[in-house]
Amino acid sequence: MNLEKEEFLFRKIILESAKSAYHKEICVYTDFLNINEISIFHSMEKELPLLAYSMYGGYEGAERVRICFHGDMVKEHGNIMLQTEDKNDYPIQCLRIYPASEKFAGELDHRDYLGAILNVGIERSKLGDILVRGKEAYCYCDSLLSDFITTSLSKVRHNVVRVEMIKPDEVQATISFREVTGSVASFRLDSLIALAFHTSRSSITGLIAGEKVFVNARLVTSNSYMLKPDDIVSVRGYGKFKFKEQGGISKKGRIYATLSIYQ
Repeated sequence: MNLEKEEFLFRKIILESAKSAYHKEICVYTDFLNINEISIFHSMEKELPLLAYSMYGGYEGAERVRICFHGDMVKEHGNIMLQTEDKNDYPIQCLRIYPASEKFAGELDHRDYLGAILNVGIERSKLGDILVRGKEAYCYCDSLLSDFITTSLSKVRHNVVRVEMIKPDEVQATISFREVTGSVASFRLDSLIALAFHTSRSSITGLIAGEKVFVNARLVTSNSYMLKPDDIVSVRGYGKFKFKEQGGISKKGRIYATLSIYQ
């Protein structure tokens, strides 16, 4: 399926979900969305019925999230902040995947866990983030599939594994950062990406033009886009960073900036 057709079908699903929530006054949840799909959603907000929505991926700061269209909140509209009880209502389950024998367990990465879960017949859209913590991993998934994954997943690469459902507060889902500070001529998007990933501005141009850069989950295609403190930038193939703060001015008139690079 080509990208244009995929986007057309995605937009149709989002519109139908929003309309269903609005007319039936119920909550309707999407599958897990990647950053490009979130950006597409933001681009079509004006096409949707006037209703409240929220985004959540199982923990604060999740990259892959589900959208809930709150058709039951007839007096609210736009993006709303979720209370703890609202987060618990999301049909998201966290699975702990751990070695059956830690003594013989080899090192596994995100790709290993994702590939193993997909191989038991699960679609990517039904899976959220996978957090690797040492020799185990935590996978967020659609609640309806948690039992199936728990009983079906027995191996990740050559490692025999066990799977159990756990409560969200049992997961150490904190995100770690590495800080980078440097001077730039301005807070242009290309300048701060170059600072974050230690590359040249000229090499960044193709990434931005190639629609691989997102600011606060919205696609940005202008090199000269000006970032503000607290903006979060995702660059496909490179990673993600947060523009933490503006510093002072150097003797040469350049501005110091501090970035938090997601680890």
